[in-house]
Amino acid sequence: MGKRVGIITFHRSYNCGSMMQTYALQTMVERLGHSPRIINFSNEGQKALYSALFPWNSPKNLIKNLILLPHKARILRGYAEYERFISDNFKVTGAIVSDMSELTDDGLDVVIAGSDQVWNVTIEDGDDAYFLPWVSHAKKVAYAPSFGAKNPSVYADAPELYAGYLSDFDALSVRENNGCRWIRDLIGSDVPVLLDPTLLLDATDYENLEADLPALPDRYIFYYSPGYSSDINRLIEEVSKKYGMPVIAFNAKHFYVKGVNLMSSFSLPPKEGPAAYLTLIKKASVVFTTSFHGTIFSTIYRKPFWTVKNGGMFGDDDRVLTLVSSLGIDDRLCPIAFDDDLDYLSMPDWTAYEDALVKKRKKSISWLSRVLE
Repeated sequence: MGKRVGIITFHRSYNCGSMMQTYALQTMVERLGHSPRIINFSNEGQKALYSALFPWNSPKNLIKNLILLPHKARILRGYAEYERFISDNFKVTGAIVSDMSELTDDGLDVVIAGSDQVWNVTIEDGDDAYFLPWVSHAKKVAYAPSFGAKNPSVYADAPELYAGYLSDFDALSVRENNGCRWIRDLIGSDVPVLLDPTLLLDATDYENLEADLPALPDRYIFYYSPGYSSDINRLIEEVSKKYGMPVIAFNAKHFYVKGVNLMSSFSLPPKEGPAAYLTLIKKASVVFTTSFHGTIFSTIYRKPFWTVKNGGMFGDDDRVLTLVSSLGIDDRLCPIAFDDDLDYLSMPDWTAYEDALVKKRKKSISWLSRVLE
């Protein structure tokens, strides 16, 4: 008889990667013969982070909100698609709980924390709940969580608190090489680096989730960046001019507040949400992304893609770097500077990727299977 498995992660983030990794882990736990339930936890920080407008608490946010107000209905329509995805695809426990004190492991044999940046101690929706101090009798498992490039020994107010939390797990794994090092520094344990749950499934496993988007152009660039920076926008604009292709972007809130809507070849898709995200990647002529999961789904659908090296990737942020180097696709990291001689529509060589994926998937699934037994 299978185990009753609770999964606590960022399943209510209006973020495609967060929701897709939730779906993938739920699916894999079920395939291994167990009964998964997504613990319906979403703290106040998460609700604020994914509100249509910014808090009215500073002159800067006031200006942002004045820009966003004419587009609020469009943003909320997108958010409704995320809610629809939750109700259609997640097996959640009861009503939303927003405080750790309300959580219980009653009726569960195992609780899994992860994947995603649930161990990032600096983000607005971070919470000690994801370190499972509230679990009293169920087995505590961490499946490939990420510290989001923030070492708790450096960024946490009380690193010893997190060392205690981590020591109390029955089975630990992480998603990135840095996380492995940081856990070793904190508690002296060597833990495996495992695949993000989304890579445990194939493209065919996501087909039933894809949205019907009939109004898409025949050829387009899909530009997936959770936030936007003007220098990367300019790169995409140059690629758009080179190939005469329109750019479909994503994330209406940041699209408007960063002024991306003022760029002539850039537009938003007819609808957003995880289902539209899958379709937009699948049908794109080429994908440009700054995102970990944008990179993953470009590989799952075997698309021409480029991950634009930016920001934290030059420092402690090895989320994407671990991913592309471990799967043999680091030649798809591209600089921000436009290169007119580069064939941006070229297909990656998937040979090393296919070999690495088979091995890493086997390791990850066997680890998960073993700890759940």
